[in-house]
Amino acid sequence: MNIHTTETSNTRRSRLRIGVILIAVSLIALGHWWTPVAPAGLLGVHVLLRKLFLIPILLAAAWFNLRGALLAALAITLVFLSHVLLQWGGHTQENVNQIGEFVTIWSTAILAGWLVGKEKDALRRLSQTYEGALVALVMALDAREHDTQLHSLRVRGYAEHIATKMGISGNALIELSRGALLHDIGKIGVPDNILLKKGSLTSSERQIMQKHPEIGARLLRNVPHTDEAGIIVCAHHEKFDGTGYPKGIAGNDIPLGARIFAVADAFDALTSERPYQGAVTIADAVERLARDAGSHFDPEVIAVFVGVPAEDWSRIANSVGENDL
Repeated sequence: MNIHTTETSNTRRSRLRIGVILIAVSLIALGHWWTPVAPAGLLGVHVLLRKLFLIPILLAAAWFNLRGALLAALAITLVFLSHVLLQWGGHTQENVNQIGEFVTIWSTAILAGWLVGKEKDALRRLSQTYEGALVALVMALDAREHDTQLHSLRVRGYAEHIATKMGISGNALIELSRGALLHDIGKIGVPDNILLKKGSLTSSERQIMQKHPEIGARLLRNVPHTDEAGIIVCAHHEKFDGTGYPKGIAGNDIPLGARIFAVADAFDALTSERPYQGAVTIADAVERLARDAGSHFDPEVIAVFVGVPAEDWSRIANSVGENDL
């Protein structure tokens, strides 16, 4: 698997962005310094180059909000100020223009940083509303199976914890979270007499039940921002040795999110009370899942899973409830 730690990923991305901003400031400053002010054509280029200082400010605002924009403005001010001081005392109009540049730089930084912050807050609230709607839908589906209320929420918590331990972050973690949350949405297409049957399913009933991953994936094709989640939903009953369904894929051909989910789902099934089985202890559940590494489960996922302290699983399970929602 090609994974990296969350901290390293975020640090590298931030450093890369800071580097882009500093390089942009440096190149613009050098170009501005080295471009002569005569003849008139070159003067126009000279003036245009200092207008380009707005670009790194806008990048900093987009990447680091108001604080980043202000720091970029400060860096530009320090670079540009030395150039201004060397030229100060020249043409009065040019001095006025240079003062105007500082006003433009700082007003742009403040306005851009503030507007970006407001936009991100609005998007965050919209995302929370969207996630809330998904949670409400999943709770309704879980309530349909009376023995599995809050099952999907616990599985999501377990899957997120394993994924984080494996270094998955950002959009990949969000998609995995949605896939885990919506994994059984396809059961909306399974009749109650099959879904809620207490005894063993017949061969024909089992075939109908095993269609729910593909039904779920088809449903999510029409739901925004669930493309990757739909892939996890479709593959969440695949097994590492290829004996799962619906496609019988094996090993790393199974999406990583689905391999992580399989462990989280089985763990919750073992540690939750069901009509057909009692709950086992966390230690017993971990031991049972570890025995199936290489057959049902990805050995690399299991290796991470068994290293998680039991207290972590208890904390996640206890945090999932109506009061927390």
